[in-house]
Amino acid sequence: MENPAPALPNRIDAMFVRLRAEGRKAFVTYTVAADPTFDASLAMLHEFVSAGIDLIELGYPFSDPILDGATIQKANRRALAAGGNLQRTLDLCKAFRRHDSTTPVVLMGYANPLAVMGYERFAERAADAGVDGIIAGDFPIREASPLLAALDRHGLVMIPMAAPSLSPADYAVDKPGIGGFLYCIPVVGPTGGPSASTDAIVQAVERCRQHSRLPVMVGFGVKTPDMAAGVASVADGVIVATALIDQFDRLRASELRGTAFDDAVRANVQAFRQAIDRPWRGA
Repeated sequence: MENPAPALPNRIDAMFVRLRAEGRKAFVTYTVAADPTFDASLAMLHEFVSAGIDLIELGYPFSDPILDGATIQKANRRALAAGGNLQRTLDLCKAFRRHDSTTPVVLMGYANPLAVMGYERFAERAADAGVDGIIAGDFPIREASPLLAALDRHGLVMIPMAAPSLSPADYAVDKPGIGGFLYCIPVVGPTGGPSASTDAIVQAVERCRQHSRLPVMVGFGVKTPDMAAGVASVADGVIVATALIDQFDRLRASELRGTAFDDAVRANVQAFRQAIDRPWRGA
């Protein structure tokens, strides 16, 4: 019997290897697929990469995004109105992969659409579309064994989430199908909620490192470039979602169109990128 071909390295792992060699921290953002349209979403994904985003969290639209605050709830409603759903999100990722084979893409959403599609079918389609992992905000790892098995069979991973309300047994789990990074949430509340204090962020990251060997990424409540710089000084990377979506919503409501809009989007993203890359001198 011939030996099986070695598995391709996961894009998320390859990203962290590259960033460590460069002495840099990861910058991650989030957008909802098809918000406000499929074509606009595709253009935004490529704009993110050109502006310095290292990994994209791509939300699949859902009618009841219970983990999210008002900004991302509105984004989900716009995407649903534009015909967005889990399959269209996979179509979007596949279209993105025609011109970008290296930037990691992690789908972020909720358990119901995965169960409706079926875990095996989802994992197969996601792998074919070029997805690297999944974050499911309402899907505890202790209940996710069938999904984890399907993900592992197709070379994908589930990203665990660590919040103050969870014990290490809820996220520090070493089993096939789990990997990528540990999503550290330092404050209780929805996306876009109150920011955590510097001390709370440091303590949350230290707690995560005590219980997991995965890279630690901090999200929820990172609202300014200066705050992103502080997070990057203690974590392996920073996730900025609501703050950027709010900025993009204001740009769409303005008179900016075409190249001027694209330039403004890039400038907003680059402000965070530059802050994350600069040496941290403290508050």
